[in-house]
Amino acid sequence: MQKNNPKTKRLLRLTISAMLIALSTVIGIVCKDLFTFGLFYRLTFENLPVIFASLVFGPIYGAAVGLCEDVISCLCSTNPAVNPIITLGALSVGLVSGLVGKLIKKEGLTRILASAGAGHLIGQVLIKSVGKIVYFHMPAVGILVGLGFSIVMCAVEVTVIYILLKNKYISKYMVNLK
Repeated sequence: MQKNNPKTKRLLRLTISAMLIALSTVIGIVCKDLFTFGLFYRLTFENLPVIFASLVFGPIYGAAVGLCEDVISCLCSTNPAVNPIITLGALSVGLVSGLVGKLIKKEGLTRILASAGAGHLIGQVLIKSVGKIVYFHMPAVGILVGLGFSIVMCAVEVTVIYILLKNKYISKYMVNLK
């Protein structure tokens, strides 16, 4: 296979996206077991692979990784019911992160922070909170608690993504797949 062949690049993007879906699913399942507080709150890094995919491959790939991760995670859980609003939130994390990443052309910490922050705010805090309120009757004050959790998780995810993209081998490989 030729390196610069568009079909080869597409296949590599799909393969890496599938690995990111698997990584995000495993992270989500492990964090559900270890870091859940009450019924509505948990610390999880499951958005890290979603945001990474959206920054590297764009909003469509990010949305697809978020969507697939949430559906697979729901199906693998003890209660295999997909909550469509929460799934929309997971999709939105990738979509919004990717769109903001496209708006900010210059690579760097500002782009990663703005993308991850916007993705968390729209997808995680707003949309997923509405899903928890509608389906699980979470009190409205839970949105503020979720915001606090998202700020912590977003800071960690931004740091990890920044370190990954600063690695010359990873950044060189990912740039060639755009």
